[in-house]
Amino acid sequence: MVSPVQLSYIFALLKYNNFQRAAEACHVTQPTLSMQLKKAEESIGFKIINRDINPIGLTSAGERLFPILNEIQTAYDQLEIETQKIKGTYKSEIKIGVIPTISNYLVPEIYAKWHDDISDVHLDIIELTSEQLLLALKDKEIDFGVMAGPIEDLSFEKQILYNEEILVYAPSIQAKQIELTDLENEHPWLLSPGNCLRTQMISFCNLDKNEKTAWNYEGGNLHLLTQMVEQEGGYTLVPEYYLPHLKLKSADIKPIVNHTPIRQIVGLHLKRNTKKEDLKKLMRIIQRSKGLAKIDMENVELLPWKV
Repeated sequence: MVSPVQLSYIFALLKYNNFQRAAEACHVTQPTLSMQLKKAEESIGFKIINRDINPIGLTSAGERLFPILNEIQTAYDQLEIETQKIKGTYKSEIKIGVIPTISNYLVPEIYAKWHDDISDVHLDIIELTSEQLLLALKDKEIDFGVMAGPIEDLSFEKQILYNEEILVYAPSIQAKQIELTDLENEHPWLLSPGNCLRTQMISFCNLDKNEKTAWNYEGGNLHLLTQMVEQEGGYTLVPEYYLPHLKLKSADIKPIVNHTPIRQIVGLHLKRNTKKEDLKKLMRIIQRSKGLAKIDMENVELLPWKV
């Protein structure tokens, strides 16, 4: 039967779609990887990797067998964990992906709680855009993701962590509350493509996503956007929990009249996951730190992260 090492080579090939890059990632020579793949395929009785296409991928037999191979890999991982627990050498490590407009306030706020409540778990945190985060989860490059939902992909287990109101930062508008029509003649300052807050702003403010402007910013720095608003006028959207980190004048932060745009923050992980218990602890810590939003849902609009 297929060994754990052979399985790791198969998954590396599917990740990198290239024998040389997969071998380098596995710290073996390309001939060694090719030999082990051949032995695995001989053991199974079918070709798993189609070498005749570029980039390489699964054969038709490989596509049928892939879910089973994935389950076997998960079982091997679980066996290794349980063995380490019996020996008393187990140290959990969780790789977390967080989108930038959440990580900038969430990680500093709850790091101490994570450290106190799950001190036996090593956390490895990386900032990713929403699309990058979902891909990293599917490729098992991260164990857990925090992003704006909603997410319809059935391959993930999802948990709503909290709701967050979206407010308008517009110092040039004097009113305490604003109508959406007040923004029509104001310049919008947007994050770069790939940031979900950009998509939410385009959707909520009815902007033309294809319109070209002099502003060509690549990044997810909300502080920079608010500086541009102060310097050049116009407006941008800011999540409520981000506001304390921006140190803006409260009078310049405006709610929308009779309308409450929100984003739904969700935690995601693959359904088959050997770290579920630790992930549940992580999600409970986040939920306790924010709580599910106490928002009047009558006039709420849930902003999509993707259109």
